[in-house]
Amino acid sequence: MASESVGTAIIVIAGVILAAMVSAALFSQMSLLDSSMRLAVRSAQNRLETSISIVLVSLNTSSTGRYFVVYAKNTGSRAISSSELTQTDLYLTDAQCTVLITYSSSGGYDKWSYVETSLNGVWDVGETLVIKVYNSTSFSIPTTVVIALPNGVRAEYVYSG
Repeated sequence: MASESVGTAIIVIAGVILAAMVSAALFSQMSLLDSSMRLAVRSAQNRLETSISIVLVSLNTSSTGRYFVVYAKNTGSRAISSSELTQTDLYLTDAQCTVLITYSSSGGYDKWSYVETSLNGVWDVGETLVIKVYNSTSFSIPTTVVIALPNGVRAEYVYSG
């Protein structure tokens, strides 16, 4: 009889310990899931608040070479930082080729640079950026200009001369 009580007590204690271990594991996994969900929601919110439009593209020719001038407007509900802008990719494509153009404050071939209309280091909501795109390839008309922000938001414009 006493051995039965001891055996039952050991089983109950083992059950309590097992339940505590399972609940601790579940709580840690729920914490990880919560963190992942918060990051996903924050990223989705960032993309939803971000919107850009290419208003106009023109091709300038000068003694220093040909370059595209792109007028892009921040039509979202949040400002875009200069660090986001420097990570932004720009693509030029025609029927023959596509070229990735990366940012450089000094310009140069296959690089782009920008000038803000309000000089505060941030692409404010409603502000238009003037972007100069220097390419080493001669593109045929029509040429498509694509701006892709680091968060995946993009805009495109077909330049037809």
